Amino acid sequence: MTNSTLRRGLAVIALVATVGFTFSTHTEEGCHGFVPENTMYIPVGLYATGGITQDEFMMVMDRIEKIYKPEVEAAGDKLKINRLWTDGTVNASAQRQGNTRVLNMYGGLARHKTIGVEGMALVACHEMGHHNAGAPKINSWYGGAWASNEGASDYFASLKCLRLFFAEDDNAAIVAGMTIDPVAKAGCETQYSNLQDQLICQRITEAGQQVANLFMDLSKDKVAPKFDTPDKTVVRRTDDSHPKTQCRLDTYFQGALCPVAISERLSDTDYKQGSCYSPRETVGTRPLCWFFPGNN
Repeated sequence: MTNSTLRRGLAVIALVATVGFTFSTHTEEGCHGFVPENTMYIPVGLYATGGITQDEFMMVMDRIEKIYKPEVEAAGDKLKINRLWTDGTVNASAQRQGNTRVLNMYGGLARHKTIGVEGMALVACHEMGHHNAGAPKINSWYGGAWASNEGASDYFASLKCLRLFFAEDDNAAIVAGMTIDPVAKAGCETQYSNLQDQLICQRITEAGQQVANLFMDLSKDKVAPKFDTPDKTVVRRTDDSHPKTQCRLDTYFQGALCPVAISERLSDTDYKQGSCYSPRETVGTRPLCWFFPGNN
């Protein structure tokens, strides 16, 4: 082997090593946003009514960080919540940068007329769910699967995250000022004997209704989703993308009705762990309009 050939070989090895290093530290994009891509943009000060204030927006993010930062750090990762209040984008997203779990939370969504504190908390919980919701996962184009899919993230939001979020509040006083859907209210009261659990369940259904109204506005759906008209679609393969509006509302409702303890962690490989599943439970399971147990 000549010296020039050796030098060329070493250069190729060095290039491959550099590309390999760059590849391994590339920002991992695993989600397409809380809602599908849209052109709606709500700058600060556009609407006088509707949405939440900047203080409420920051409160939601601070509380999510307080709840999940210790858990994330215990796993050897970091949690970063980008509080993008002045950005009018009507969406939210999650990504992973090395060992940092990132949430991108936009003020435009917070200012949408359908969103209250409950809805904003659900959005943040959904994005946290892409990191923490377990199976089923979205396989990335380069292998590996860090992100839980859209349905799993919705289920996590109402099954685990919102229960922790609302636990700090005077839920009796808050729910007293709301008009809870009677079907949702009856479901919560039937499923739980403890008053606090009933009230948290009802606030979760209110959160689900708020974001379902957001989905309707963005998609221009003509049929309003309801708690007593579940999506009867049965998929033959788990759908990783955004379910339809009714299906997403069903997911929030079923997560709220699942009595499995918050402390029971979800698994990256076994969808049954930490959740409700058929045939063990008949209520609180992942809806079949997006979830197919046979391929998980």
